[in-house]
Amino acid sequence: MKLTLKKSIGLAVAASILLCELLAVAWAADTNLSGQTTGTLLSSPTVTNGNPLLLQIDTRKFNPPIASMKIVFQQRDFSIYPHPVNPDGYRFGLIGIPFRSVPGPAELTLKWTNATGDHSKTIPFEIVAGKYRTDVLKVDPARVNPSKKNIKRAKKEARKVKQTNTDGSLAGLWEGAFQLPMTSEITSPFGNKRLFNGQLKSYHNGVDFRARIGTPVSAANSGVVKTAENLFYSGNVVIIDHGNMIFTIYAHLSKIEVNVGQQIEKGQQIGLTGASGRVSGPHLHWGVKINGAAVNPMQFIKVMASLIRAQE
Repeated sequence: MKLTLKKSIGLAVAASILLCELLAVAWAADTNLSGQTTGTLLSSPTVTNGNPLLLQIDTRKFNPPIASMKIVFQQRDFSIYPHPVNPDGYRFGLIGIPFRSVPGPAELTLKWTNATGDHSKTIPFEIVAGKYRTDVLKVDPARVNPSKKNIKRAKKEARKVKQTNTDGSLAGLWEGAFQLPMTSEITSPFGNKRLFNGQLKSYHNGVDFRARIGTPVSAANSGVVKTAENLFYSGNVVIIDHGNMIFTIYAHLSKIEVNVGQQIEKGQQIGLTGASGRVSGPHLHWGVKINGAAVNPMQFIKVMASLIRAQE
């Protein structure tokens, strides 16, 4: 047993050393035109449409001090933020790959300015098509073919929510790993087509948790409440701004227990599950948006956990 234990320990140590070496290589995997080694690390070289993509940056490899830095993707600018674990020398950017992105080669462009001028670096990756299914749901006909009055209401609410999800705090309001809003079976995953009474009306931009009416719902992380009201399609909804342009959405509640502008702690109860809005039965719809793009909440939790662990 002693020999076996020693061999096991030796293998574990060797594996740990190899992992550290691989990570070091990953951080210094490429070189810019001037020959300077640059430290950029993607969460994955391939990403499914509708999933988040994380870019970690070792700014010490970019001739600091850096006056400014940003990511450009699909002709949009995205902010770079201090690393949550090691803000001295490290930053990160988070991109939501839109659900309707065309599969194939894609790229991010990292742009920065330092004492020697403006610079840019192209970071390639691959977008792959998600294997999404179809949900067949039976709901109140008035929620599928609404009246003119309710159509007007729903459009107004959609504009308001869109503005909310693109007008958040750039500073990080969250701390530590994100968590699920409740523990329950997922009855409908992200990305599925939604056939309501036989009509294709939407694509699922969150996940649904099975829950009886009145089950407590908790905040996935700390932040500020941006929305706490009843919407035509989503029913009673809470939207939390976590900073860094990250928002979480909690829909179809039977009761809202927070107010707009309220500071929220991770795990704090924000409401109770219900069956309000366009539903086929009681459940919790939980969604995540990054810079206004809906992403798979389950993949979001994994990506953010990797960010937290990156420098520990």
